[in-house]
Amino acid sequence: MGKKNFKKKGGKTLQERKKELKEASKALGRQNAKKSEGASQYTIDQLLDKAEELIDEFNYELAQKFCQRALEQDADNVRALETSGVLLLELGNTEAAKQCFGRAVEVCPDKGYSKYMYLGQLFEGAQAVECFQKGIQLMLKEKEEKQAQEVAAACRGAESDEGPSDRDISSAYCSVAEIYLTDLCFEEGAEQKCEESVENAVKSDPNNPEAHQLKASFLLSKERTEEAKEAIKNSVSLWLPQLQAQEEGTVDDENFDPVEACPLSYPTRMQAAKILVEVGEYETAGEVLELLLDEDEDIPDVWYMLGWANYLQGADYAANARHYLSKANKVYTKVKHKDEELLKHITELLKELGPGEGLEDDDGDEDAENGDQLEIESSDEEPMDQ
Repeated sequence: MGKKNFKKKGGKTLQERKKELKEASKALGRQNAKKSEGASQYTIDQLLDKAEELIDEFNYELAQKFCQRALEQDADNVRALETSGVLLLELGNTEAAKQCFGRAVEVCPDKGYSKYMYLGQLFEGAQAVECFQKGIQLMLKEKEEKQAQEVAAACRGAESDEGPSDRDISSAYCSVAEIYLTDLCFEEGAEQKCEESVENAVKSDPNNPEAHQLKASFLLSKERTEEAKEAIKNSVSLWLPQLQAQEEGTVDDENFDPVEACPLSYPTRMQAAKILVEVGEYETAGEVLELLLDEDEDIPDVWYMLGWANYLQGADYAANARHYLSKANKVYTKVKHKDEELLKHITELLKELGPGEGLEDDDGDEDAENGDQLEIESSDEEPMDQ
């Protein structure tokens, strides 16, 4: 008796169906191979464009794959190395980032300033200064080339390539000055090098508030208080009015860019307030600090600085000082702050100010009758009811 061909749905035998599946599998394999071949034909720049887009979207895992594919095509591609370095910084892998930027320097030492700026941030002391200075050198060179391009482009009605901005150059000089003001302050010639860097920062971009603030810090370190006062006033004038206008609702919120209006970070503005207090500009310091409170009320240092500024203005401001210092004490406990010297000074000032009628706190509680009641008995306890 012969072998039967059992029919399946559609009238096809099992053998016919197996043959179709086998052919379909081969076709799918050819299709996937073609897709893979097409993907591998993406240029390095296309891969890196996508990686940078993903980094901006905080999709670091997928961005890493695109960077890896770019490096597989060319392990010494400078843009791929720099993009990978930036990604590694975002992921917190500073050592690997150093290797990427370092390799980019080896491959292309005399073109492209960005890698030197990143390395300057990753290194310390003299090594960091060396990186920043090389970056500045390349930026100045690129700026000259850009100016030449602009002249040529204007003649033929075209646009020139974008180069480093004045703010980029100014910020780099600020970075060098900060190192000489801190890590290398005892190095021979540090004062002169710091001052030169500060002046170059201001000269490169007179509208950079960071440069003027850094100049104020330098001048204060040399006890040149009046010059420091002028410098910090120049700095604050470049961003405080814009933030105040936004706070008061006198600007178009839709078109308002807070970063453009004030590129300074919260800690940098806090430092600006400290300098203003040190040079006796108490009113402006108060305006800066109040805006900082609008952003975050749980920073005890801000409340303390407001109290300290009022305390320094004498007896007429004692009630204000007591209010802000009491609030600083409460916030210190609330956030479990760890700066014991700050707490010590707050307590000392409240003892010296003594009892008073007090002001109402934001939560409706009245201030304590004296500083002793505001001392913290345990960092884990809540503030005592007043």
